[in-house]
Amino acid sequence: MRTFITGVDADGKSCVVSQEDLALDQMAPGFALGIPYATAASPPPARPAGAAPLIDQGIAPGLVRWMVVDLGPGSETPMHHTDTLDLQTVLSGNVDLLLGDGAHRLEQGDLVVLTGVDHAWRGGPDGCRLSAVLVGTPPPATEAAPR
Repeated sequence: MRTFITGVDADGKSCVVSQEDLALDQMAPGFALGIPYATAASPPPARPAGAAPLIDQGIAPGLVRWMVVDLGPGSETPMHHTDTLDLQTVLSGNVDLLLGDGAHRLEQGDLVVLTGVDHAWRGGPDGCRLSAVLVGTPPPATEAAPR
């Protein structure tokens, strides 16, 4: 099980900033625990400014939505960014996460932390199913507040 955490590089391009195998600590016989990602504040930190179109998820900062998403074989979403921190798990199949630094193949069991950066998805040869927990984030400081 791999954990991919996204961010932006020095040029503001979306990228994977961390990729690690998830380590599980044995807590008791038959019980192990791993923490792939945690925030230190609520709501989560402001998302970076995106260059691709924004998909407004309609989730206020700190609120949560849990979704299951199916992508058909070879289907592709347009490049976009969101106003959420997304915690995604590949439940079945495989998928390419498309970022400014290229395509990242995700397999069943892989975890992704999308920090509101520009991204797109391309379903693998058999498609995929994702579990996604979305947490609303504040806008970046450079984004004008709604009037």
